Parts: sequence; C-alpha cells; structure tokens
Amino acid sequence: MCDSIKLFADAIQEFHNHSKWDNAPLSGIKTLSNTCVGSVGQLFIEKLCKELLMPCLFPINQKGTRLNQSPWDIKIANIEFELKTATEDVNGNFQFNHVRYHRPYQALLCLGVSPANLYFGVWSKGDVATGKAGRLVSMEKGANASYKLTKTPAQLHEINQFKFLIDKFTEEFR
Repeated sequence: MCDSIKLFADAIQEFHNHSKWDNAPLSGIKTLSNTCVGSVGQLFIEKLCKELLMPCLFPINQKGTRLNQSPWDIKIANIEFELKTATEDVNGNFQFNHVRYHRPYQALLCLGVSPANLYFGVWSKGDVATGKAGRLVSMEKGANASYKLTKTPAQLHEINQFKFLIDKFTEEFR
C-alpha cells in the first residue's frame, strides 16, 4: 500500500521556502495563507500606528463592526490607504498583488516583509495611476482590473522611518 501522506510531505520538501527564511525572526509569515499575510500586515500597521501615537481608523459598518470588504483598508491622518503586504521572494523582490485603480482610496501603502526586516512604501493614487509609483503589471492576461507592483528593498523605506515619512506624506497630500 502507498503512503500518500509521506509522498505528499516529500513533495512539499521539493518546494520549501528559500533557505534565507530558515530560522529567520519573521519566518512565521511564510506559513500563512495569502489572505492571512494581508491581515497580519494590517494588524501590524494598526499596532505600529498606535505605538507611534498616530491615529488610525478602519472601515466599519453601521453596527460598528470592521468591514472585511471595503474600497480602502486603513485611514491614517484622514487619508484612506489601500494596504498591500508582500514577503520577499527568492530574487529579493516584493510583489504587491491586486493593486487596483478603480477602487476609491487616496493612497497606496505597501509593507514588505523580509526574513529579518520590514520595509514600506507610500504613494498617492495619482502616482500609482501615472506610473510614478513604479511599473504595474496586469495580474491576468487581457484584464485591466488587478495589477502587481514589484519593488526591491532599496526602493522602499525601512520601517523605523514610518512615522516621519507617513507624517510628511500626509502633510504634503493635503
């Protein structure tokens, strides 16, 4: 009789995460589903804002419950941000998926998670739409609704600059 569980476990080993994630402080992110990666990013940004005494809000319904589906993810200093979280790939890039033009948000906030560091970038929706944030690639051939934005750590900012750069961005945005 075939041990299908062992065969599947062996197949998993063929496609394990890059060794740079082995024993890394942030390696737990690689065990989560893509949806959970986004949720972790959102919770982290919320906690970071609170720690830095930066007021932030989330979209809520009339009952006061946080919405899972909204045109924007977090409001910081009265700016509605679409928030995208990505882990560093084997080539050292972050691929921020499902960036959309048609949603009514004001700015894009990207959080990049490497094995031991956190990075972020922030752009106005206008900068995203005009390519100033970087080249967007369609996620589906022939479709124009969802895009991918690829960034290297050098194209982003270290997380310890978050308060200063978000304050500066939101001040200039007004």
